[in-house]
Amino acid sequence: MTRKFNKARTALLGAMALQIGMSFGAVAQDVTPVEIMLPIPEGFAFTPLIVARELGYFTDNGVEVSTVVADGSGYLSQQVVAGNSDFVLMGAADAVVAFNRRDDIRVLFCNQVKNVYRIVAQADTGITSMAGLEGKVLGYTEAGGGESQLVSAAISEAGLEVNKNITLLPIGPAGPQSLVALQNDRVQAYSSSFPDVASLAASGIEWVDITPETYSNVPGACMVTTEEVLSTDEGLSAAKAIASAWVEGQYYAIENSQAAFDLVCGIIESACENQAVAEAFYAEAMNLITPPEGQRPGELKLSSWQTVVDILAANGTVSADLDVLPLISGDNVQTVIDAAYADR
Repeated sequence: MTRKFNKARTALLGAMALQIGMSFGAVAQDVTPVEIMLPIPEGFAFTPLIVARELGYFTDNGVEVSTVVADGSGYLSQQVVAGNSDFVLMGAADAVVAFNRRDDIRVLFCNQVKNVYRIVAQADTGITSMAGLEGKVLGYTEAGGGESQLVSAAISEAGLEVNKNITLLPIGPAGPQSLVALQNDRVQAYSSSFPDVASLAASGIEWVDITPETYSNVPGACMVTTEEVLSTDEGLSAAKAIASAWVEGQYYAIENSQAAFDLVCGIIESACENQAVAEAFYAEAMNLITPPEGQRPGELKLSSWQTVVDILAANGTVSADLDVLPLISGDNVQTVIDAAYADR
């Protein structure tokens, strides 16, 4: 990345700061420190978080947010169930599993309102649906990977049976091994999270998304806490501040896509060293946070959460009759939701 481009981004950040009436060197009002655990390091997937922090949305709401990266969403599920962390951003499936183990788990909003996992076929195979995988090989990252629940449910729904009329092959995340497997036609389709799909697309693989529509619109990573936290004045106040700032960051990114992209590049330069890959990642990330017509950014939708239950129930992870309404509702959750969308 050139020095000229870095200077341009720095100038942009300064202009944005002036536009909202703040100075990067100014001391903000008294704020309460809040730690949020993330499943992966900050990057384009967390554009709303970065926007909210860098444009002062968190401090405007009285909190100073720091993040800690944990070892995946499953680990976060264990931490929130054990009460070791007040606020964690974790996959919807793991949130449901956590709720199944501790019934006061609560979801406040979602960073992505669409599934972060995909099933895609190489365009030149002519495969356009899951049914088209009959007799084919579907690659995935590894046994027990985050996409495994989606893959199992989608295969079952298509009437396919592993090792009978479809083959599953672990080829790892995006990288030389998976790229060669695709280029050599060892696998005709692939399932992983959106960064892997975007990275392979930037390497020249042309995809057709064959994820069943039912499973495409399930939530991605969502902000999770507990009723125990929300029942305290401090916890409820922090939850309202986090939700209000994060959702505002979502609106900003959706409405000012290029400015948000440049902001992230200015903060995390390593994410933008390869411009083509960065743009592919960002396009995917923005697609996931942009809600369907009639739904607000970050908004919780019961039908989508029921679909998550259906996916998990297909593998016996939870009961098919698990009631997830308490997971995304209640007086305290509604108070947080009302604060988040107060000006929208």
